[in-house]
Amino acid sequence: MINIECDDDFLRKSITVLFEQKKFFLKNYYSNKFFFNLNFYQQDDFLYCSIENDQIKFNLPKNFDEIFEKIYEFLSNKNINISKFKYYPFKQLIQNEDKISFLSEIQNQIMISLLLNIEEGIEKNKLIKNIWPKDKDIFFNKLDTHLTNLKNQLQNDLNFNLKFSSKSGILKLGIN
Repeated sequence: MINIECDDDFLRKSITVLFEQKKFFLKNYYSNKFFFNLNFYQQDDFLYCSIENDQIKFNLPKNFDEIFEKIYEFLSNKNINISKFKYYPFKQLIQNEDKISFLSEIQNQIMISLLLNIEEGIEKNKLIKNIWPKDKDIFFNKLDTHLTNLKNQLQNDLNFNLKFSSKSGILKLGIN
């Protein structure tokens, strides 16, 4: 869900390894697609992290847990616009003005996967394996139940008419 960029290859690899240890949503978990691009660079005794025009600065040396916490907070305030709604993947919520719908972890994983694959859709098998990696059997009914619950929740909470289409095992998101 995030991409890490850095001119210093050692710094990029180090940050990537640390984020992977924290089980952070890096792009390799979602077929090299991402919502946010984190740019890191080090200058003198400072580490800088930026997304678009926003930047945070860390004095070095610093404990990675403190850096990670600040970056997580930084990312949590970033959203993706879906029609007239704002989707905050790190906060697991969708908002419209003063109304909010909180998503479960599974609902959030579904939204992430569908939004990252908005154009081409995602194979239902792949989505099921991403959400329930330890399940040996693939249950389409289980996924369909979660999709229905997500659709109903967003309709009830926000009057958000979320639509899904499925053709030849490919699930696509449709938004009105």
